[in-house]
Amino acid sequence: MRVLLPLLASLAAAAAVPALAAAAGSSDGDASYVYLADGGDEVVMSGNGTDLGHARTFRAGKGPLLYIRRDGAAYVIRDAALLDQARAIMAPQNDLGRRQGALGEEQAKLGEKQAALGTEQGRLGSRMATATVADMVRLGEEQSRLAEQQTALGRQQAALGNRQAAMGSEQARLAREAQPRFNALLAEAIRRGAAQRVD
Repeated sequence: MRVLLPLLASLAAAAAVPALAAAAGSSDGDASYVYLADGGDEVVMSGNGTDLGHARTFRAGKGPLLYIRRDGAAYVIRDAALLDQARAIMAPQNDLGRRQGALGEEQAKLGEKQAALGTEQGRLGSRMATATVADMVRLGEEQSRLAEQQTALGRQQAALGNRQAAMGSEQARLAREAQPRFNALLAEAIRRGAAQRVD
């Protein structure tokens, strides 16, 4: 399963990446990658938990690191220029990740509203158990009003879920598009002697 996590990215080296693609030759191996940002816990990756664990193992201190696994071989890159290029490759995924995070916050807020309504519905239900006939009518109307609000929130939550699913598909597409660029970056790093084989 591919995992994608956000990272603040720079587009400064974007123009250099097409040149790397030309240098990559015909390698079409599927690369997994993990980028660990400088000094923080931020990560951008397309791989699995094992890849992330390996990348963290090879990190020296808090410096940035790019771990790439391709065709059964694993490499670590610490070269600043190549790391800039990696950040440029990941910039679209990072931007989308931030938007997914904001959407997730919206979903969480709606979930809190739904939970509060559910609590209120439960409170009304308890009161109905001991209510008089006259109170039952009023409490039933309140229950109906709360149910309508729950339904409206449910529709909003479904719409946000659809948007999140579309963003997930877009994130997968961006990861697929990044693969050949990471293959090219790795080819350039190997050519320059900037990739340390670690497997």
